[in-house]
Amino acid sequence: MTMERLQGFQQLNRVLPHPVVVTIGNFDGVHLGHRQILDLVVSRARAAGGIAVAYTFRPHPQVALRPGDRLALLSTYDEKAGQIAAAGIDLLVEEPFSREFSTTSPHVFFNEVILRRFSAQEVVVGYDFAFGKGREGSLEVLSEYCREAGVAITVVPPHKVDGEVVSSSRIRLLLGSGHLEDANRLLGREFFYRGVVVRGEQRGRKLGFPTANLRLEDKLVLPFGVYATWAVLDDGQVFPAVTNIGVRPTFQPAASAEEADAPNLIPALVETHVLDQTLDLYGRTLEVRFAHRLREERKFAGFEALKKQIGLDAAEARKVLQG
Repeated sequence: MTMERLQGFQQLNRVLPHPVVVTIGNFDGVHLGHRQILDLVVSRARAAGGIAVAYTFRPHPQVALRPGDRLALLSTYDEKAGQIAAAGIDLLVEEPFSREFSTTSPHVFFNEVILRRFSAQEVVVGYDFAFGKGREGSLEVLSEYCREAGVAITVVPPHKVDGEVVSSSRIRLLLGSGHLEDANRLLGREFFYRGVVVRGEQRGRKLGFPTANLRLEDKLVLPFGVYATWAVLDDGQVFPAVTNIGVRPTFQPAASAEEADAPNLIPALVETHVLDQTLDLYGRTLEVRFAHRLREERKFAGFEALKKQIGLDAAEARKVLQG
């Protein structure tokens, strides 16, 4: 069954097949904690012969309410939708989030969305869930509303990995500080970028290491450097690869003081060399999954020094990925 995707609850103009099990949240990154919630929603809906619904927000509330603050998202909105679909959700509603919407009271939200639009028989939320204006809708408030309306409620406890609570904010911190493997453990998969391969300046080809170039948009930028990665083609083929994230300092003018203080705010390129393959990837969609950080991005004295280091990076990436 293909997941249906709606932009806002007002597009839902029909009665959903009963019973309806609903979960609400941001689900950025769809990490192991989110998967625990989504899996429960799907299993409850399937057992009852009903429909599993996920209700989320686009843009992320922090982006809408604090546009001056950069929130490094773990997934694009389309990536998030794809991961929610893969969990088995039947209907995804992405609510356009705005300052006006943020003033909705918990009572109005519960009655208008959960009861009238979804006719929910059960609500499944995480342990830290809150809703409505100023997050006034606590778990206690939601539980009381559900009790009065005869709606079942399940609060999912925090998911822990090696004693550490899994959360999007924790994963962002780990990725931003270069702790890639720790972040991947909490995600339950490798962090990835996906995009259409664009034509670069052909320097990699001249160095003997042709690269597929992706330009980053609207997603957390990993610390600049070189990584052992997996290149996943749009036909499902997977190849070991070595990937550089950064601004190619060997060929660029020196960064300003402001840029040096905040390198991850500079427009970055993802340059992936697929190991031991000759592929024409221009115009194709490529997913690059990050397994291990090899080193920081550095400026080299010249062409030959850079070429030698890329060869060493490729050999190290091959060794890491072979386990």
